Amino acid sequence: MILLALAASAMCATTLIAGAPHENHIMFDGISPDGKTLAVGWDRGNAPNVERRAYLLNLQSGKRTDLAALNNAASFSPDGRFLVSANYAADRSLRTEVVELDRRTGKSRTFASGPSGEWLASYSADGRSILFNSTRSGTSDLYLAARADGHLKQLTSDPRYEAHGHLFDRGRKLLFHRQTDGDNYDVVIRDLPTGHEKLIGATPAEEAYPALSPDGRWLAFSAVPSPGAQPNLYIMRSDGSVRRRLTTGQAKDAYAAWAPNGRSIYFVRFDPDGSKIYRLGVRGGRCSS
Repeated sequence: MILLALAASAMCATTLIAGAPHENHIMFDGISPDGKTLAVGWDRGNAPNVERRAYLLNLQSGKRTDLAALNNAASFSPDGRFLVSANYAADRSLRTEVVELDRRTGKSRTFASGPSGEWLASYSADGRSILFNSTRSGTSDLYLAARADGHLKQLTSDPRYEAHGHLFDRGRKLLFHRQTDGDNYDVVIRDLPTGHEKLIGATPAEEAYPALSPDGRWLAFSAVPSPGAQPNLYIMRSDGSVRRRLTTGQAKDAYAAWAPNGRSIYFVRFDPDGSKIYRLGVRGGRCSS
């Protein structure tokens, strides 16, 4: 375990990007390759009468474009043409399936569908595969679906909860979080060819929802500032050697995603009246305006 060098800094100024009272707006790795558009999942109402939709948000004009084929947060393909989402099934249950939308043709196709939940889908850097976590094995593990033929490959098989995966280093390494005990989660980097794993910045408390900066130097993640508190947003070097807190407050901050230029982080704040999407500026591992 790496000893953390804790660094004090002022909390970052945040800007509300999407949200409204009594609605949930959420995203996962949903920033377009050019940094101009955000893919957002949206819902309101109470079960069983929940309305779920998705839209694209132009970050410059604020214009919203509905995505009729999707009803959950989506991720962009590396070329920006496709979107992939863990869509809620048509039977209005909580079952989800991995659905890809071709933005050019409007056609969609399903990659993973079954009695379980499939969540948090995103693309490999080369665009050939879709990464997601699924409970089809009885617990949450990470899987890879080949876009060419839909072939599924299971990447993790630990009986503990594993989710929120990202591939990097030309698909050789997998970043994700794993539940270790109760509310304790650790950030894990797994070398896929060898199976070797490394915990990054692990403490006896929660570190979860990791996101690697475009230059590979920093990890944005969620952690609890004190026992019993809600997770706030933090940043640390990708080797875990420096740790700084970026946000504060009573609401949970999670699902960090970096802008392609590495100068902004988008995240979801779970306010009491509905989850909302915020943005903050960072540079060199510190807050910026």
